[in-house]
Amino acid sequence: MNVVVSNTYQKISKAYYSGLYRYIISRGGSRSGKTFSTMQLFFIIMCSNLNIKIVCWRNLRIDAIETMLEDFKSVLDTNPEFSRLFKYNKKEALFTNLKTGSSITFNGTEVISKALGRTQHISFFNEISEFSEDVFDQIVQRTRDSVFIDYNPSKSFFIDKYEKSEDAIFLYSTYKDNIEFLTDGIVSKLESYNPYAEGSCTVSDDFELMYNGQIVSEKNLPPPHPVNVPNGTANLYLYEVYCLGLKSEKPNRIYKGWGKCLEIEFQELPYESYFGLDFGISSPTAITEIKYDGDRTFYLHERLYKPSSEMGMPVYEYIRTCVHPPITDDDIIVADSAKNSMVEELRTAGLHAIGALKGQGSIGRRITAIQSFNIVYTKSSLNLEEEYYNYSYKVDRYGLTTDEVDPKCDDHLLDSTGYGIDFLIRYLGIVFNK
Repeated sequence: MNVVVSNTYQKISKAYYSGLYRYIISRGGSRSGKTFSTMQLFFIIMCSNLNIKIVCWRNLRIDAIETMLEDFKSVLDTNPEFSRLFKYNKKEALFTNLKTGSSITFNGTEVISKALGRTQHISFFNEISEFSEDVFDQIVQRTRDSVFIDYNPSKSFFIDKYEKSEDAIFLYSTYKDNIEFLTDGIVSKLESYNPYAEGSCTVSDDFELMYNGQIVSEKNLPPPHPVNVPNGTANLYLYEVYCLGLKSEKPNRIYKGWGKCLEIEFQELPYESYFGLDFGISSPTAITEIKYDGDRTFYLHERLYKPSSEMGMPVYEYIRTCVHPPITDDDIIVADSAKNSMVEELRTAGLHAIGALKGQGSIGRRITAIQSFNIVYTKSSLNLEEEYYNYSYKVDRYGLTTDEVDPKCDDHLLDSTGYGIDFLIRYLGIVFNK
């Protein structure tokens, strides 16, 4: 079977056929061919194995059809004989190999009951950063053999913890591993982002950008690119994320420079705990535990991140019975006052709930307050970390950062944190520089 493949395919295929890994995780830059190469491998698996069931997932079914399914069609279109091997059910987004009975289907997780009702031999999560960890875990529990994952690592999230798993392999690729399938125009555009002289930097095994054997920093800068910098196309963020497939700090991020601590270190801090609460029905209800050291540092720990529609009981009852360590009746909870009836329910249940101070300008006030202090959060607060990395100002059509928060950013734990810190500034009489 004559299939033209890239170096990216070779990496994925080698990991799969080694039989050593349940989790095959492809990370890297834009146009590295991660998804297309995975579709090529699935094509070969279905042609050479009987009754294998593969399910490819995106957060939304329409995205699965418009991306992965189209990539699979492109694999079939490379040879007229390939399409004849499969029967296509458009309604179910399902391809079945007529000789082996193996199948591949493309689906979304927006209807959670349907997603969790499926079982399969192989699951593929495209753009894993779109998925919640709970949905990912539920699908993986229903996957018999291999789990394929791909993503562009522009932020930290739950999949990072698999780097320490012996049954997981992280494969790194860039557009240069897929160069045979790219036009000169695409390559030229990607390379125009490079702010440094060609060949001056390398990527370490720990996925750090290196120059002269050290991590690139303000004190260790490579020479500038002689063309891209004068032309105004150089962009470090775009270069690191889309060309090199590295994590990079978005230039329009709102919060930066937060520190981390272990959960046990947080628990041992000898300061009183306060709690911020943001209500959510289909979106997460979020609780942040907050401690203040009296010297300009707030410590944060994520205590709850779950839609109230999934709790199976009122929020106050869930807080009392399912949040551990327990929040006592004496603990102050600063809650979203836009849901005043829910604040009253907490009070009626005996919890010490206080409505957050909201109104015109309150979002900006909370952001300014948080930016004025040192913030440290626990390493186990993964949802808080994801919100922290992605909370950004909107960018206008000219690419300029505005002073308006991007409404697409999740902010449930950041809101609960803001409610708590804003309250504590007034409650404890903390003076800060605005």
